[in-house]
Amino acid sequence: MISLIVSRQTNPYWNLACEEYLTYNKNFKTPIFFLWQNQNTIVVGRNQNAYSEINIEKANANEVTIVRRNTGGGTVYQDLGNICFSLIVENDQKSINENFQRTLNPIVDFLRDKNLNASFSGRNDIEIDGFKVSGNAQLKTNDRVLQHGTLLYDVDLAKINDYLIVDRTKMESKKIASVSSRVANISALLNETKDLKKFINDLKNSYLKNQDVEEINLSSEDLAVIDKLAKEKYSTWEWTFGKNASFAKTTKVYLPNKGLLEIRFSTSEGYISNIKFYGDFLGYLGTENLEKLLIGQKYEKDAITNVIRHINMAEIFGDTFEIDDITNLLF
Repeated sequence: MISLIVSRQTNPYWNLACEEYLTYNKNFKTPIFFLWQNQNTIVVGRNQNAYSEINIEKANANEVTIVRRNTGGGTVYQDLGNICFSLIVENDQKSINENFQRTLNPIVDFLRDKNLNASFSGRNDIEIDGFKVSGNAQLKTNDRVLQHGTLLYDVDLAKINDYLIVDRTKMESKKIASVSSRVANISALLNETKDLKKFINDLKNSYLKNQDVEEINLSSEDLAVIDKLAKEKYSTWEWTFGKNASFAKTTKVYLPNKGLLEIRFSTSEGYISNIKFYGDFLGYLGTENLEKLLIGQKYEKDAITNVIRHINMAEIFGDTFEIDDITNLLF
């Protein structure tokens, strides 16, 4: 049995609030398959500095909605040519990569059934003939895993370069001229007439095939909670931009197969007085607790290493991160 919900909303605040509500509310049986779309939106990864990722002035001038999500990974532009999918399953303690594979294999199979040369690529992407058509991220709770991603069907790709400030460290490491040169629309690669509604319906039917399906009907009480969450969290400046502050020093590196890592910090009389991690790494817990542990610590490698040694690196930064990745950048 799989629970299905297809959003009729294109408001990203509401859709992300709905996704969070479905993830944490035990009244909805897992697995849950959620399909949704956002209109004219920039979605920032949980650990990213919105001001460093987005041309804010141009986005505001064109009335682009900017919102932060609960998962790691990079900043993306979405319009109604993009399809968002979420799968919420029970947490069986599999690794990040195993969860990506489990969730994305049906998507890859769906694309292959349409005679596309699709494959799982890198840390969290789906590619067709070397072009990225899907990016993915995940969040873990004690009980559940939220895995969500995008499918570029007919997105206005020019707007990616218009609105997003792509870090040159990452671009040079991958030897890419621009983001839009690396991505492609699925509709341009398909040997069939462009039809977004049919594509979404085909995707839904493919993912649900051979399974009993129960549609989720949200009650008025459910909708009231989602509306409140959209208003009081996702639409607020504090959630999307408020994590940013001024720091005395910034260091940054792109680590192949791990992601972009940026650390901004300040010290006072030899002790860390403020610190913030940014990047598109794929941990699922966020960096807030580690930052709290580091504030007040002596700015000395052994002291910092001792703190980091007692945290779960995979939960915060991803499966492949090591202590030296952090300390080498700090010192």
